[in-house]
Amino acid sequence: MKTLVAAFVLLLVSLSAAFGADIDGKWKSERKMERDGNTMTIIIVFDLKAEGSKLTGKLKITSPRGDREADVADGKLDGNKFSFSTVTEGPNGSMTTKYEGTVDGETLKGTSVRVGGQGEPRPFEAKKQ
Repeated sequence: MKTLVAAFVLLLVSLSAAFGADIDGKWKSERKMERDGNTMTIIIVFDLKAEGSKLTGKLKITSPRGDREADVADGKLDGNKFSFSTVTEGPNGSMTTKYEGTVDGETLKGTSVRVGGQGEPRPFEAKKQ
């Protein structure tokens, strides 16, 4: 009986990894940044949807510089790991950012980095809304 229960639990774990983590929905990240001697808060709301291993959605970025939105591009979900990129328009033109990380229950944990060597990876953590 113990062997049967252990096999069933292993099967459930395998199936959840095969179908991916529950990433669908809205997630909110807040980050404080120092710029020019002032502290500012950057809020990112991720609105994500998985279809198998394909990840789609939108991001809304709110900062003292104004609001920006971006579509998720090249989105992938593999078990609890995700990756995607966005292109946003800013005062200096368009900027591509690569996001990658993991889904851990009600939390997304990962890093974002501007493509093209424009900065270091920045950690983020977003909570499901």
